[in-house]
Amino acid sequence: MQSMGTNSSGSTSSGGTSNASTSVKKGLGGAAPLASGLLTNWYYNWGSSPSTSGMPSTHPSMRFFPMVWGWYPSTTPTLLTSLKAKQLPILLGFNEPDNSGQSNISVDTAISAWPQFQGIATELVSPAPANPLGTWMQTFMTAIDQQKLQCDSVAVHSYGSASASAFLSRLEQIYTLYQRPLWVTEFAVADWNATGTTPNIYTVQQVYDFMNTVCPAMDKLSYVKGYAWFPWPASKSNALATSVLFDTSGNLTELGQLYASL
Repeated sequence: MQSMGTNSSGSTSSGGTSNASTSVKKGLGGAAPLASGLLTNWYYNWGSSPSTSGMPSTHPSMRFFPMVWGWYPSTTPTLLTSLKAKQLPILLGFNEPDNSGQSNISVDTAISAWPQFQGIATELVSPAPANPLGTWMQTFMTAIDQQKLQCDSVAVHSYGSASASAFLSRLEQIYTLYQRPLWVTEFAVADWNATGTTPNIYTVQQVYDFMNTVCPAMDKLSYVKGYAWFPWPASKSNALATSVLFDTSGNLTELGQLYASL
């Protein structure tokens, strides 16, 4: 545990102190609590409007990336029209449409809706599937290419082991398959068997080492445009217990201090 608790300059980070982001690619899934002082180059909150609390509300330098989370025929087209009027630099697509517990959109529905996303933003990011190499995403991207629809980059979610090499190999595989730059919009180390009182098999040190390897590696990969750690605990589960960036008071954990320093 010797390496933990210090930032890249050798000084200890503390909650409530602003930590300037050193990586232009570093983002965050959700708004960092004000107590954390965590600054990132960008963030998103799974919605179409910026967060009104936390670090983003006091530091407008943190760019907000809007997302169209799901598809609701009675309301989503109106939302898309309002977003188009804003001339957005970037727009994120559906959140885990291949997951029944998330936006849960069929491939046919997603493809038929996608033409309404055209021209809304300079950069249109694909839906973010739970499995970026799965049948849903491959079918969607094939249709996008066949119909020559706008889809400038691909969103990636990854909740795997603490193997940095496996994570980076997976990114390369996704890029090779779709031939588009990547936004890693959710990633963390997860043990999905750690439910209820079952402890997480991954230690904080293992997650620390993983983060300390993959983030600098992604900074150097030309096909990775950005990445956003998922910093929150999983609901009613210990699956992400060793990956959280904030304690219950909103201050940075030791892992959060590392992310702040990168």
